[in-house]
Amino acid sequence: MVMGMYLAFTVLGLLAAFGLLALCWLLLGRLLLPVPLDLTVSLTGHGDGEGMEQGVRALHWLRRTGLWRGDIRIVDGGLSPRGLAVARRLVEDCHAQLHI
Repeated sequence: MVMGMYLAFTVLGLLAAFGLLALCWLLLGRLLLPVPLDLTVSLTGHGDGEGMEQGVRALHWLRRTGLWRGDIRIVDGGLSPRGLAVARRLVEDCHAQLHI
């Protein structure tokens, strides 16, 4: 009987400590988030769009996680037909804007 009570209080104490730790983690994360600013990031694509997809997907990930708010703009700086196809796919997948 005493052993069961000791085990129950130990488990309850561990759950309470975990809950307090999770609450502190959430509050600290909220404090460390940047001030929400609506910014537009323009990425200029050249040729076949080398590096453009990684940049757009990284910005889209930041937007999905709530770490950044804003628009992604892809600017045609001499994209080839293949690069333009990549840019159009990114417009659909990542909700970017294409400016030709």
